[in-house]
Amino acid sequence: MSDELHKTSRMVAANSVSASAVGRASLLVSGPAGTYKMPLPDGGELTIGRAPESTLCIDDPLLSRHHALLRVTGDALTVIDLGSSNGTRVGQCPLDPHAPFGISIGDVVTVGATVLVVQAAWSGQRPRHVWSHGYFEARIEDECARAENGGRPFAVVRLRFAAGSEGRIEDALVSLVRAMDVLATYAPGEYEVLLLEVDAARAEEQLRRLGGALEADGLAVETGLALYPRDGRAPESLIARAAPGAKRSSSRHAPGELHDGGALRRLEPLLRRVAAGTLPVLLLGETGVGKDVFARRIHALSPRAHKPFVSINCAAISESLLESELFGHEKGAFTGAFQAKAGLLESAEGGAVFLDEIGEMPLAIQAKLLRVLEQREVVRVGALRPRAIDVLFLAATNRDLETEVAREAFRRDLYFRLAGFSLVVPPLRDRVDEIEPLARHFAAAASARSGIRPPEIAADAIAVLEGYGWPGNIRELRNVIERAVLLASGGGAISAAHLPVDKMGTTRAHAALTAAAHAPPLPPPSAPAPPTRRQPAVNPEATLTELPDDDRERIVAALRECGGNQTTAARVLGISRRTLVSRLSEYGLPRPRRRDDE
Repeated sequence: MSDELHKTSRMVAANSVSASAVGRASLLVSGPAGTYKMPLPDGGELTIGRAPESTLCIDDPLLSRHHALLRVTGDALTVIDLGSSNGTRVGQCPLDPHAPFGISIGDVVTVGATVLVVQAAWSGQRPRHVWSHGYFEARIEDECARAENGGRPFAVVRLRFAAGSEGRIEDALVSLVRAMDVLATYAPGEYEVLLLEVDAARAEEQLRRLGGALEADGLAVETGLALYPRDGRAPESLIARAAPGAKRSSSRHAPGELHDGGALRRLEPLLRRVAAGTLPVLLLGETGVGKDVFARRIHALSPRAHKPFVSINCAAISESLLESELFGHEKGAFTGAFQAKAGLLESAEGGAVFLDEIGEMPLAIQAKLLRVLEQREVVRVGALRPRAIDVLFLAATNRDLETEVAREAFRRDLYFRLAGFSLVVPPLRDRVDEIEPLARHFAAAASARSGIRPPEIAADAIAVLEGYGWPGNIRELRNVIERAVLLASGGGAISAAHLPVDKMGTTRAHAALTAAAHAPPLPPPSAPAPPTRRQPAVNPEATLTELPDDDRERIVAALRECGGNQTTAARVLGISRRTLVSRLSEYGLPRPRRRDDE
């Protein structure tokens, strides 16, 4: 480093902001994807780069995957270049790799084609920005991708306020929500918060404190909480699960009201035959397609309809508790087992057990479940003798279990035992004729809960709904319509203006591509598969329909023809670069390295 740069570094370090000032500072980010502001924490490290797990993940082709590090410690704010290909500059000074460089408020940091400006909050201004619902969904999608790649867990909170307190809500919220979290408006009188880097216990504690503080301030509020991955792995499912009262409505089996839906009605003769037997049923389909509705319908059509239906979300119960919850335990079997308890499998005696998210079940529990399926008996934790049970086993997953078996994440013998009968529930984009009646059903249900007259749905809104690809399927449709009802209340019919049209330009073909990684396998064909064809050449200016039919092949071919440039390949595929990175991880494909990254 030159003497002049050493001098500049010492001068900047001497003028570094204090810890309290940094806590009020923010980072203005301006790059190829746009300009936005991000609050800085009171302490800690923020990683900057293209990698999805980066704290500040920027879609900039000139950035390295792990480009730079911004550190807030004690009374100093420093930036460190992590050996990036194109370097990091503070002002006009290039930084030496891995050498901390002190910065202060007003300094300009350049990384790739992106400019970062450290700013202080003005006195008297709001300490944070209240974002739109569209931005909020995009941030959740980013956090989902980050968490899938080893990032920290997070939670989504929704808050519904009573009428008459609109003037004080935002002032109260911006003073109570942490600077690192994201606050947004969902609809009039409703807000949503993205709680970052929290586990279940911390999220619930923060929600209790937030609700208590709001009520102490005289604001009547209903709250809801959804945790990743317990309650979902996509923005649509997390936002829907976080709706105030969502847990209570699920206990009343509200989804069963959709039994007149087209797909369910068309498949009902098949469901009747399945329900008459005792063969386990495996329901496959993307997240949000209504697999639980099909499971309840099978139970309702079976001779066991008057017996219990027990639903178990295998992803919502920790591994340490799942065994005891499923199989029960004897008194004294472990610390805290003060009395014997029957498991959920026993409690469904004579009825049906629905194992939702079966693909998330730990391997150790899978082995014990296999024994139950084969011998029709359970052994409580701490017990010496088995207990016979008589239940119909139903299971559901949005994972490709054959792939999970191949990578030894799911037992092969359990898979074949559960798949006595496999049924693929089609995604909503393939059931366009159901979109309008489902939308009207959800609008009526949301209006009834709010005590208002059900609004009509205008023709322009129907056209948007039927043209959208619905990657979140029925759950996403329900969420979109419930929000539209709130936005349209008192204003007549639901029109396209009440829908999130900024994201609903996604076509059904595009949704089929982006959801393919979560789609279950179709039943294997009886004839042998044709030989693999040579990959056709891909023009970088090609449209989505000109690429190969298979999703994985599309990505491989696009990357090959684009020389490994992920930004160009994503443009050819018609998806964002961040979505492409997520698909590479889901398919187990290596991230190609361009020459300037080597």
